[in-house]
Amino acid sequence: MGASRQDVIAELNSVRSDVDRLVAATPAGAWAKVVYGGGWDARQLLSHMASTSGVANFILMMAQGPAGAAGGGGGYDIDQFNAQQGAMRAERTVAELLDEIRSNLARDIAAVEKAPEELMSRAFKAPWDVEGPVADVIVASLRGHFRGHLAELATALQLR
Repeated sequence: MGASRQDVIAELNSVRSDVDRLVAATPAGAWAKVVYGGGWDARQLLSHMASTSGVANFILMMAQGPAGAAGGGGGYDIDQFNAQQGAMRAERTVAELLDEIRSNLARDIAAVEKAPEELMSRAFKAPWDVEGPVADVIVASLRGHFRGHLAELATALQLR
C-alpha cells in the first residue's frame, strides 16, 4: 500500500466528514432502526464506531511496544470488548457519540502528526490480523472496519 503520513491524515479527515454527513442526514427516529437482524440498532452501531474511532492512536501506542507485542491478539475477546464498550455508551445520545468520534479522530490526527517517521514505517501486526507498516495498518483498519460499519449504517438507514 505505501501510505504516507499525509495519506493517514487525509483518511482520518475523510472518515470524520463522512460520519458528520451520515449523522446530519439521519432523522432522529431512525436511530432505533435495527441494523443487524436480532442485533444492534443504528445508535448501538454508532456507539460501536465511537468505541473504535481512536484506532490510529491505539495502533501507534501498540507499535511502540516490544517487537511482536501486538501480534495475534493473544487472549483478546472481541465480543467481551464490544459488550463492555457498548454498556459504557448505552445512555449516550447520538450527539454525544458524534462528539466522541470527532474528538478521537482529532486526537488521532495529532498523534499521527507527531509520530516519528520510523514509527510510521515500522512493521506491525494488529490483533485483528492486519499487518504491514504502521501507516498502512491504520489506513487499512479505517477502511476495512470503520468504513465497513459506516456503509452498513448508511444502507440500513437507506441513505445510499
